[in-house]
Amino acid sequence: MLGAAALLPTTVAYAAPAGDGISTIRVPRSALRPGAITDPIAAPRRFDLLGAAVGELHGTGVEIRTRRRHGRWSAWHRLEPHDGHAPDGRRARMSDPIWCGDVDELQLTVRRRPARDLRLDLVTVAASTKRSTARASSRAARTGGITAPDGSTIPTAPSAAGLPTIIPRSAWAAPRPKGSPSTGKVEVAFVHHTVNGNDYQPTESAAVVRAIADYHMRSNGWNDIGYNFLVDRYGQVYEGRAGGIDQAVVGAQAVGWNSISTGIAIIGTFENDTVPDAALNAVAALIAWKLPLHGAPTGGTVPLVSAGGAGNRWAKGAAVDMPRIGGHKDGCSTSCPGTTLYGQLDTIRARVGNIPAVQDPRSLSVTVPSTAVEYDDVLDVSGRFTNGGVAVAGARVALQKRSPSGRWVTIARTATDADGNWTTPIRWKASAAIRAQADGVRSPQLIPGLDPNLSLSQPTRRVSRGSSVTVRGRARGVKQVDVVLRRKVNGKYVVVSRRELKVSKGRFSGTLPVRRAGMHHVTAEVTIARKKWASPRRYLRGVG
Repeated sequence: MLGAAALLPTTVAYAAPAGDGISTIRVPRSALRPGAITDPIAAPRRFDLLGAAVGELHGTGVEIRTRRRHGRWSAWHRLEPHDGHAPDGRRARMSDPIWCGDVDELQLTVRRRPARDLRLDLVTVAASTKRSTARASSRAARTGGITAPDGSTIPTAPSAAGLPTIIPRSAWAAPRPKGSPSTGKVEVAFVHHTVNGNDYQPTESAAVVRAIADYHMRSNGWNDIGYNFLVDRYGQVYEGRAGGIDQAVVGAQAVGWNSISTGIAIIGTFENDTVPDAALNAVAALIAWKLPLHGAPTGGTVPLVSAGGAGNRWAKGAAVDMPRIGGHKDGCSTSCPGTTLYGQLDTIRARVGNIPAVQDPRSLSVTVPSTAVEYDDVLDVSGRFTNGGVAVAGARVALQKRSPSGRWVTIARTATDADGNWTTPIRWKASAAIRAQADGVRSPQLIPGLDPNLSLSQPTRRVSRGSSVTVRGRARGVKQVDVVLRRKVNGKYVVVSRRELKVSKGRFSGTLPVRRAGMHHVTAEVTIARKKWASPRRYLRGVG
């Protein structure tokens, strides 16, 4: 049996001042005997959710139960590898998380001893956060939730009459995304379950969503929570990944399909338990609104091409007829969304109905000059608004820019002329996506070109090998640049070191290692709107 004090060295991986955060413990493999139950393991602090590193899980059959100290034990839960849950092109490094809800002790049992010590990440949602999220989500549910993150009206399809209230990210205290959201297409909806106990209360749901977000971002290292939407067993719908509930935001919920789908996770485990009607109705209403909004019907199947990746059921490039409303296991090698919920997908499909794709006859375009503008120069943005090919005159147009938090901010307003055309000049100071909006119609997004005026000071011309060279330079309108060191090898310069540096007040500075003797050159580089910019080369020699 496991003696917690003697065998569990504990390190705190993250601890926020407010008490939210993640603690990491490692259970020695010698303490995990097949078929045996460990002694109670005291956590370093009370926690709400946990998961394990997948490298130690495969084939081990690890199960876990939790309790408040000396209280009643929960049911046993299997820690499953996070198969198929990841951004496209990446592999999840942590298991599916399990919501425990305010506990401080745990026990483990295994079918087979793992090859290495077992790493567990324990997520704590502070009591103050739980109280504030419970109040905020309750208030959002009473007042009708949100329209859109930027405060504008969401364009609706004819099927949207039953759209449920969607509780915004602010109500569950969502951490700020690490990067700007990406958008793709929405051809299908994948239904998931979150693999945790089903005995949570409606006032706890917002804290569950917050804990999952912390785990996805801090333990798995993702930019944001993986799911686009989360639905609790009581029918409350939560906005998941940032970028806009009416946008085709690319999540991290179905490897190889993220860019062409939306992911909806029902909070709970539905391998044997059935999903309550309230949750089924909410998911059905959400899908009935979401798919037609993006020009996709809700019935039948659609031919899609797999992007492949770890956990995808299909090889990259394979053509697959995917159901418009499917379970995660339809696209990835996983048991998600559980046997019972997967069997209830027909109920969801029946409640959604076969809604045809409805294309809005109105069209709003946006165009920018093909050449990049200098920082702080005038950028002329223009476009045209039509309805069935006929010009729409006198329409008010809002030009919007996506902020670092993912919200769309209006930066200029104008109106269409008699021919439906519009134009507006803006000062262009930062690389970001823009779009136009008029009467609930949104244009495609694009990123105008920006010349960042990259420059690089001459570093020390002779640097001892094994030491570092300091590089300094200037850039405008970008938040970071790559500084790249290349060494001359057989007449060609090859990359030997690269580092991302933050730009502050137009300046950047950092060091690069010079590992070998010989001629080198260093450049500062950045890509904007698929165009690569580079500073002049600065040469130096590694000596010694």
